[in-house]
Amino acid sequence: MTETAIHTEEALETKPFSFTGTAKEYFGIWIVNLFLSIITLGIYTAWAKVRRLRYFYGNTWLDGHNFEYHAKPIQILIGRIIVVGYLVFTNIVANFYPIASLILILPYFVILPWVINKALAFNARMTSYRNVRFSFAGSYLQSLGILILMPLLVLSTLGLIAPIGSQMAVNYLGNNTKYGDMKFHTDAPLGALYGVLGWTILFTLAASITLGIAIFGAIVASTGAAGLLGGVDLGREIDSSSAYLIYGLTIGIFAFYAVLIFAYVYYRAGVRNVAYNFTTLDAVHRLRSTLSRLKYVWIIFSNFVLVILTVGLMRPWAAIRTWSYLATNTALLQSGELAITRNMDDPEGNVATAEYLDIDGIDFGL
Repeated sequence: MTETAIHTEEALETKPFSFTGTAKEYFGIWIVNLFLSIITLGIYTAWAKVRRLRYFYGNTWLDGHNFEYHAKPIQILIGRIIVVGYLVFTNIVANFYPIASLILILPYFVILPWVINKALAFNARMTSYRNVRFSFAGSYLQSLGILILMPLLVLSTLGLIAPIGSQMAVNYLGNNTKYGDMKFHTDAPLGALYGVLGWTILFTLAASITLGIAIFGAIVASTGAAGLLGGVDLGREIDSSSAYLIYGLTIGIFAFYAVLIFAYVYYRAGVRNVAYNFTTLDAVHRLRSTLSRLKYVWIIFSNFVLVILTVGLMRPWAAIRTWSYLATNTALLQSGELAITRNMDDPEGNVATAEYLDIDGIDFGL
């Protein structure tokens, strides 16, 4: 960042985001949502989603005003029925007519950019701040090239051009988003994103070496203990050593995949910082993100462990903890008063497309 930019940033008034939700409050909402979703065979999940998002949005504050979520449960339910029907149809085709399912892959990738744009537009329009809605309006060809084809190219290069893909994606998302009639503008620098990739590679190597040493030490210790307990029987010692080696290799493979997953989390946190720190609103206000990548990875990892150990009962606490960390490390650097803006007659998107991305686990959020 240049000296001029630093002085400009110092002149801005920092308006930090805050989150006032609590795990105790949300647990009450979550347990009721879970119970009603089970006894209604999943129908209530639409109402559960709306209650959940209204709670999180309603407890997220900026400059004395909270955000709001406006989707209606019946909208979500209709969208989910359409998505479930489509998924059931494609699974039946795949099971009984495998060749036909292969033919459907091409139309799927042709329509997916439209689905993504409509989903992003719906999620934006259902969000408001100070009674003004957000909106998103991206183009089909940009979505196809940036969000569909570019990730495939990144995979083919084993992630070496991931910063290029990230730059294109965050710029596409930021530059096509508006708050009322005020436009966001994102210009993420490629050098900073390659810096994120470099630190991610170092994180991956450090985590892999640490886990490797820990697993090797455990194998050696276990083999030695088995030898002491089993006497000096050479055959038994060899069999025991082989078994522990197999267990160690199996654990090592799973640990390696876990490292890759958390390396991705580490990378995403860094990309979020860069994207937000180089995004402006109405050309005068700036966003800021100050996530600690290591702390964020620790939060996600420890959340996962606690949720597993408690058979899901700690999930509300984990959700509150993650949302709160993201919110409190985000700020708006405001130049004067935030101008009064008005709602625009922008497209509302499509609820079915939003539910498809939700159910299919596709996430383009930052």
